[in-house]
Amino acid sequence: MSKKWIWLPDWASDLSLWEDDLTDADASADHVFVPYETMAANLGNVYAIDGMPKAETVVGWGLGAFLLMCAQSKRPKSQKWILLSPFADFCDEDGPWNSENILFKAREMHGSKNVALDAFKDQFGEEFSDWPDEWLEAAQKMDPDCLAEGLRFMVQNRIDRVIENGDDIQVLYGRMDQDVTPAMTLKLKEFLPKATFKERPKSGHWPPMMLF
Repeated sequence: MSKKWIWLPDWASDLSLWEDDLTDADASADHVFVPYETMAANLGNVYAIDGMPKAETVVGWGLGAFLLMCAQSKRPKSQKWILLSPFADFCDEDGPWNSENILFKAREMHGSKNVALDAFKDQFGEEFSDWPDEWLEAAQKMDPDCLAEGLRFMVQNRIDRVIENGDDIQVLYGRMDQDVTPAMTLKLKEFLPKATFKERPKSGHWPPMMLF
């Protein structure tokens, strides 16, 4: 039986867009890319998603990484986590967003969704790839309720205690990430004392650059 990897997306994201690149992380494994809407339906416990408890490796990006940490009590002891651009508090003072403008963006999902999504795309900064455009095209097709719920969850929750069972966790972050800044990620060292942190100097927010 092949090893199983599960990939949890960031907010409003579709990791399967970059499947050909991402599966190179372990070409012999069975890779499952969880749709954003499925993850949004399980914000309170991502381990309710099919296959999560039995996966050897779970990759969480942004919100996906945050949800893993929120559900840390459900994590099997033998399961490896790879956290891409994780954060303890999305509305951290070292980031570009505060709770008021995130809640405003959540309300915008029900009337001006594309305007709100454009604002997030602009925050990614200049990237030397088509990834931001691909992200936006996929996000525009997503259910506005799911998008709004994800934003509200990030405002209402934060990591504020040490993650128990903290072995076998790798944290990867981009030096040029303008959405989840390195300072936001590095604050997790307080809560993930056993994790390995690795900066990618040439990477922004996009997983293919962080992983390879």
